[in-house]
Amino acid sequence: MILLVVALLQSAAVAPPPAAAGEDQTIVVVGQRLSGTERALAACIARGCPPKKEIAASLAHAENQFLVGDYAASRATLLKARSRNEKYAKDIPVDVANLIRASGRLASLNGLSDSSRTNAIDSLDVLKGGLAHSDPRVLTERLLVGDTFAKERRYTAAEEVYGTVAKQANAAGLKQVEGLALLRTAVLYTALASVDSAYEYQARKAIRRIRDTTDPELAPFREATVTLERRVKSGDKAHDVEKAELAKTPSQQRTNEAVLVYASPIDLPDRSESGSKVVAVTGDPVPQWVDVTFMVRPDGTVQDIDVVRQSDNVRGPWLDAVKASLAKRLYRPLAMAADKPGLRRIERYSLIYDVSYAPGSRVQARSSKPRVEMTDLTVETPANLTDRHRRVSSCGDHACGRSTRPQAPRSYCL
Repeated sequence: MILLVVALLQSAAVAPPPAAAGEDQTIVVVGQRLSGTERALAACIARGCPPKKEIAASLAHAENQFLVGDYAASRATLLKARSRNEKYAKDIPVDVANLIRASGRLASLNGLSDSSRTNAIDSLDVLKGGLAHSDPRVLTERLLVGDTFAKERRYTAAEEVYGTVAKQANAAGLKQVEGLALLRTAVLYTALASVDSAYEYQARKAIRRIRDTTDPELAPFREATVTLERRVKSGDKAHDVEKAELAKTPSQQRTNEAVLVYASPIDLPDRSESGSKVVAVTGDPVPQWVDVTFMVRPDGTVQDIDVVRQSDNVRGPWLDAVKASLAKRLYRPLAMAADKPGLRRIERYSLIYDVSYAPGSRVQARSSKPRVEMTDLTVETPANLTDRHRRVSSCGDHACGRSTRPQAPRSYCL
C-alpha cells in the first residue's frame, strides 16, 4: 500500500527555519516534563489565567502527551481546552484557531479523519470571523482544508480548494500564497502520477500552469516545477535521475538547511500491521509509533538511520518500509565540506488505522488498511531550542503559516 500525498503537500508549503551549518546537530530534549506541564495547566486553570495563556499551557501539555505517545490523552486535553476557550474566538481568533487546528491534527493521529476535516473547517471559520477574508492567514488555513481532502483521497475536492485559494490570493495581490496554492496542486498530481500514470495529464497541466506565469514573485515556484517535470518524465527512474542532477548543484546554490527534494513513497505490504487474523479485519485502536533519527550528508543523501524510541505495540515490517523510504531520500546538497557529518534530523512516524463505518452498517470500526503520518521533531537552531519545526501547538505541518507573510518554497518533496 502506498501512502505519500499529504506529507508531500506539506513539505511543498513553507520553508523550514535555518539550521546551523557545518556541524553535527545533537538531538536535544527540551521543554518541561509531562508532570510539569500538567501542573502548569492545572494551576493556570485554577487561577483563571487569561485565555491566551491558558491556550498556550494546554497546547504545551498536549504536545508533551503526544511526544510520550499518549495520543488519546493529548487530544482530550485539546478538546477540553477548546470547550473552555472557543467563546473567545472573536477576541483572539488566531489563538483559538491554533487550538482547533491542533485538535484536528490529533484527531487525525487518532484515526478520526472526519473530525480532522471538520476541525480544519472550524479553524478556518474562526479566522474568517476575526480577520479579513483576504488575510494570508485565512487563505493559508484554507489550504489546510484542501490537505484534509487530499488525505481522504478526495483529490478533485482538494484541487478545487487549492484553485479557489490561488484565485483569491491573485486578486488580493498575495503572490506567495498564490504560488503555494498552485504548487500544492502540482505536487499532488505529480505524487499521484509517480504511482499511477493515469494522473500524468493532471500533473503536467498543473506544472504548466505555474511554468507559464511571468510574475517575478512566482519565480521560486517556477523553479520548483523543474524538479516536478523531471519527476514526471523520469517515472520509476526518478531517484537516480534526481540524484545525478543534484550532484551538479553549484556551490552558490547549496544550502545550510535540510531542504527535501525527493522522497519515495512508504510502501506498506498488505496486512503488514501484524500476522493476526483479527487485526487483519479490524486495525489497532492505538497507533504504533517510532522516533527515527538520520543524517543528511553534505551531498544530500541520507545515512545513519536509527530508531531511538518506539511505542510498546510496534510490530510487523512497516518500520522497514519507513527506513527503506528514508534511505532513498534526497536533499539539496549542503554548503559544507564533504568530510563533515551533515545535519541530523529526527522524525516521528505513526501507523494509524482510521475509524470508519463497516459496509452496509452504521457501526464504526477501525479500518484494516493503515496509513502513516510523519511529524518532524527536529530542533532547528540552538537559539530557539524551545520551538520544534513541527510542534503540535502550531498544527504539526509546514502549511500552518506562522507569519502573516508565507515564505517562498525552498522545500519541494516528490
